[in-house]
Amino acid sequence: MKKSAYLSDILFTFFLTGLFTLCVFRHLKTPLILAFVLATVCGLLAACSCAAFLKSKRNAFLLKRSDEALRQKLFLHLPLLGDEEKTKLFETALTNSQTAEVKRCGKLRLQTEEANYFLLFRFAPVTADEIARLSRLKTSKQKVVLCERIEENAKGLCAKLHMEVKTGEWVFDFLKSQNALPKRFLGDELPETKHKRVFRLCFAKTNARRFFVSATLILLMSLITPFPYYYLVFGGILLLTALFIRIFGYSR
Repeated sequence: MKKSAYLSDILFTFFLTGLFTLCVFRHLKTPLILAFVLATVCGLLAACSCAAFLKSKRNAFLLKRSDEALRQKLFLHLPLLGDEEKTKLFETALTNSQTAEVKRCGKLRLQTEEANYFLLFRFAPVTADEIARLSRLKTSKQKVVLCERIEENAKGLCAKLHMEVKTGEWVFDFLKSQNALPKRFLGDELPETKHKRVFRLCFAKTNARRFFVSATLILLMSLITPFPYYYLVFGGILLLTALFIRIFGYSR
């Protein structure tokens, strides 16, 4: 929610509540000054309630959007991560979540007293063939597949074979609850690289036309305004900027 919309909603609530309660108090024969004071108090209470509600709603929205961004980064990070690092990440998270010992029992496999965990994080969904291959592993413990996505037929096969499937939403919530999310995600753009990219976009040669058009419009406005100097100065600055970018700007 934009700040302007947030403030306008609060003001609207204040004036609407104040006007309505003022009419009610005057209808009840309350003196004008007292009615105005009471209506103002009611308006302020309603505005404060509205502000608290909108703020909590906005914070929830921002938190959800932040979590979604982290989730996308995580499931780009995990397929790019090496098998050893991936196994260590989930070993740490599982160890933090329970008192039982967590052991490695093979490539991308972890074992606790109750379950065997299989880490299948890749860009493509888990297939039924992969589930069939895991089903041939002999164990008396519960088999749990951790992945981002799984095909429907593979999911159905897991149900028939009594294998649990934990997909993207569960994996993200689990790692977050155990404070095991990576500090830096693979594939994430470095701040220095991002700043350079933004700088190059701002000073790309193709932007010269936009600066030139803006400068032309502002200079034309100086012909019909009673205060032309302001338009002439800023129009001239934009014109020089367009020339500078055209000559020294970056090619895209």
